[in-house]
Amino acid sequence: MSKFSKIAAFSVASIMAVSMAGCSDMSKIMTVDDVDVNAGVYINYMLSEYTEHTYSLGNSGSTASNYLNQEIENHEGEKVKLGDYLPDYAYEQTLDLVAVNKQFDKLKLKLSDEDAEEVNTAVKNYMENMSEEYLAKQGISKDSVTKFFTAEKQKELMFHYYYGVDGEKAITDDAIKDYLSNNYIRYKMISVPRTTAATTAASTSVSGETTTTQSAEEQTKASKKADKEAKSIANKYLKIAKENDDFDQVISQYNSETQEPTTAATTTQATTVTATDAEGNPVSTDAQETTTSAAQEPKEIHVHFYDQNNEEYGEDTPQKAQTINSGEKAEKPADPEREFYKFDNWYSDSSFTNVFDFDQAISSDTSVFAKFSTNENMISLADEETVSDLSKYIRESIKNFNKPVLYKDESNYYIIVKYDPILRTDYMVNGDYYETIITEMKYDEYDELIKSWEKGFKIKKNEKAFEKYTPSKLEEIYNDFIAENNNSNV
Repeated sequence: MSKFSKIAAFSVASIMAVSMAGCSDMSKIMTVDDVDVNAGVYINYMLSEYTEHTYSLGNSGSTASNYLNQEIENHEGEKVKLGDYLPDYAYEQTLDLVAVNKQFDKLKLKLSDEDAEEVNTAVKNYMENMSEEYLAKQGISKDSVTKFFTAEKQKELMFHYYYGVDGEKAITDDAIKDYLSNNYIRYKMISVPRTTAATTAASTSVSGETTTTQSAEEQTKASKKADKEAKSIANKYLKIAKENDDFDQVISQYNSETQEPTTAATTTQATTVTATDAEGNPVSTDAQETTTSAAQEPKEIHVHFYDQNNEEYGEDTPQKAQTINSGEKAEKPADPEREFYKFDNWYSDSSFTNVFDFDQAISSDTSVFAKFSTNENMISLADEETVSDLSKYIRESIKNFNKPVLYKDESNYYIIVKYDPILRTDYMVNGDYYETIITEMKYDEYDELIKSWEKGFKIKKNEKAFEKYTPSKLEEIYNDFIAENNNSNV
């Protein structure tokens, strides 16, 4: 769970703020009730947001120029200058951090050892990726970074405390069904292009000038011919779909009958197997054939199989872990099943880059990952501004589930089958997408809950620190650091 805050100009809490103009301690940005807040926490929120927005504006490791005057869209959907937005954002997030810390303690919740290790790993990775030297120049210590990631973990745990399966405001399957019914469409489709290469005027470039080999009349004829052919194909598969209850079979038939044949690759690519350490954590190693000397005792190794969530298949499944001797081959297990999905293949890495070779002898503990795919689209319509014309058509014009219909736009003919989204059991309690859907459903409510914890805060702002730690100063340090590193690499 990353950002649950919606950003407005300074909250009610800031209006209550009492000045600390005389404070000369630049290490703290404010005191909230009895809590001194590191300036580095505030700066880090500003820096992380600055980095995110400047990269989206085109900054990729070069010195920044005029980015603070660029307009961005804040979390309220308003256009604001980045330089004006950053202090408001960092201030709000800093107050949220304090509120989360206080509420977490009030509820007597604790980070588990696993939670603490997750925080430590996140801090370590952040310090390495951002550069500890650079963070220090910005005024951000490891302690401030730790406070940031600790608050994020506390925020996540408290979300589950309130909205999780056994939470005070637990989300039921009925509530999820109602939300899916009102905010999602679920469908499968075949897309038939209305244009082909023949409809595009062949062109050549001579001395920078483009000439066409087709007249306007010839192009019009070619377009009409291509559209007629596409409509014929679409009607053909619409008829097949109406006669076949399994639309996946129709999609497979369409793909096999219309796709261009491909030439088999003549080169081979080395595969990578993913070994695991003593605790079962994946460790990538280069695949290589190994032999076991007759004089050596066989080394016992383990092959672990993981599902789509990177969770290992249990002992009661056909995909349970295998124990073999070093230099032997793993046995390919039965294809796993997953509702609403089809099994594709076993891979040697969780990013599904290399198919796992079961004919390959292995010499160390190894992890193998199941990849699944689906022809189904599950689309949220909650944000009206991003809803496509196709999605609007499916939502508003297709009245019946499980009945194929034909639709066209400027580019394609579509054979579409709409399904009932509330039948997606993987979105229900304990399903694969349960966490995702309840976060989406309760994002705004949780944000307001956090804001409610801030009411009544007695805030003393260190005005001198706010005057010192500005977006322009942050950008100046960034540019100096980039310039120094560029010069050192010359």
